[in-house]
Amino acid sequence: MAQAVITCELCQDESVLMHCNSCKIKLCNDCVGKHVTSQLSKQHDVVGFKYRKSDVNLPQCANHLHQKCDIYCKNCDCPICSKCVVTPEHKQHEMIDIMDEYLTKRELISRESGILEKFIIREFDKVESTVGLKMSKLSKDYDNLVDLLSSEFEKKVLELKSNLKEKKAALQSSHERDLKELRSQLESISRKNQEAKQIKNKYKGMLSGMDVAAVLSSPFAENQFRDVPALVEICAPKYSPCSDSRLVDSILGELDFSNRSTAVEGYKISIEDHSFTGAKVLLDEPVLLSTIQTDYERVHSIFCVGNNEVWVVGSVYGTVTRFNIRGTKLETVQVIKGYSPNDIHVDKDGNIIFCDMGERNVSMWSKGKRETIYAWKKWKPTALCVNKLGHILVCLITQDKLNAKVVRLVKSKPKQKIQFDDEGRELFLKPQTIVENINENICVLNMGAKGLVVLDKLGKFRFSYDGSQANLPYFFRPTSVTSDYLGQLLITDAMNNCVHILDQDGQFLLGCVGRSMLNIAADLSLDENDNLWVGELHTGKIKVIKYLTSRQEVESIPSK
Repeated sequence: MAQAVITCELCQDESVLMHCNSCKIKLCNDCVGKHVTSQLSKQHDVVGFKYRKSDVNLPQCANHLHQKCDIYCKNCDCPICSKCVVTPEHKQHEMIDIMDEYLTKRELISRESGILEKFIIREFDKVESTVGLKMSKLSKDYDNLVDLLSSEFEKKVLELKSNLKEKKAALQSSHERDLKELRSQLESISRKNQEAKQIKNKYKGMLSGMDVAAVLSSPFAENQFRDVPALVEICAPKYSPCSDSRLVDSILGELDFSNRSTAVEGYKISIEDHSFTGAKVLLDEPVLLSTIQTDYERVHSIFCVGNNEVWVVGSVYGTVTRFNIRGTKLETVQVIKGYSPNDIHVDKDGNIIFCDMGERNVSMWSKGKRETIYAWKKWKPTALCVNKLGHILVCLITQDKLNAKVVRLVKSKPKQKIQFDDEGRELFLKPQTIVENINENICVLNMGAKGLVVLDKLGKFRFSYDGSQANLPYFFRPTSVTSDYLGQLLITDAMNNCVHILDQDGQFLLGCVGRSMLNIAADLSLDENDNLWVGELHTGKIKVIKYLTSRQEVESIPSK
């Protein structure tokens, strides 16, 4: 069976002879010119097909020793090598170049990653935050109920104490009346008893002698003291304790545990504006949306929150201020005294995480208090970023600024250190910004010749960028880097007053963003609408720039 001929991806007819490394597209001779002129804003690295760049690792064939799989069998849905093609298992099967399948699936994964980053995770973050707020509110409501019950209990206790006092007073009064009655009876009986005793003693005295005259002259009455006067029987009042538990419940009121939960239906997260036709692309001419004049003379570092707010570190030492897109100052906090934090990040709970070079630590400002996350003895933190897992990536330098490294903090403990390449050479020189891309690449921006250095998540070198691809009039002076939801890298260039844009594999896309808008860019950040916020070093201003638009918007613009 003859091997299928690989055809040009543009015309679909002619055999492939050339390859564009920049766009990773296979071309015939006739289509090279068409491809290059279709995207004039991009530099195209077109080479012979056999010299095409491929930094991917092809899988090893399981059936043939030392053979790499460079073909993909569509029927079996698996990679195969050139020797597998002629075997009975793949006879008359549809086969394509493995790079075609790889790039197609990579594009799908990349777009799905963008959807997850842009929509899914953001939506779940919002729902998670909402549920967390509901939990906090529910706990407060329960605490309020407990306080209300306790207050009602104290109130009833006071009422019961008052009632008890009244009952004790009534008992005391009744006790005194009953005692008075019985005391009166006792006095009457005592008098009669005393009289009876006196007469008895008189009679005994007469009977002890033999004096006839005394006996005859003595008063005598028969049947004396035979009648005991009527007595009143008095007993204490009876007490009947409350034995009905319902009355006890009624004293503190009722708790209603019914109909407390309401089912809320789930919903589909809308990703319509991120469909294949709606995915965002670079604007040919970026649009300046807003200019914010801050209170600072100089802007050092910024971090966007939501769609229209930004935290700013400026020339007033130790303060971090939050502004909205209209330039209104919302709040200012003093996180350090005497100097400014080097870099900041604001998490979803509103906590400010920052680098303190003076104290050699990474700290967090939370609920009006400062907490140290991690401190070093000899290294100084210059920049940080927090990834979607909550890991903190920190750039560090020594006192003499001759050595630098990156450390990953997981739950406030160092878990990874990156300093040298495979040949033992220093990877970084005075790192000033760090960001993790959607493909988990670690992107570090250095001062000086090293420029941007990009590593994989294990710390292995992938590529670097020194600005030469942009062909701009002045030398490259990078000041900050960030990454958007497409995985594109955006780098501020203070000397050329613009923003360079690279794809996630380091291919230069555009280098003129903001050239007519910026004045010595110091730092940049992205809001949730994918608008670019750029802080200017010497003006104290922040420019908000729209640099992306949807394909649908582009296609809806009528051609001239």
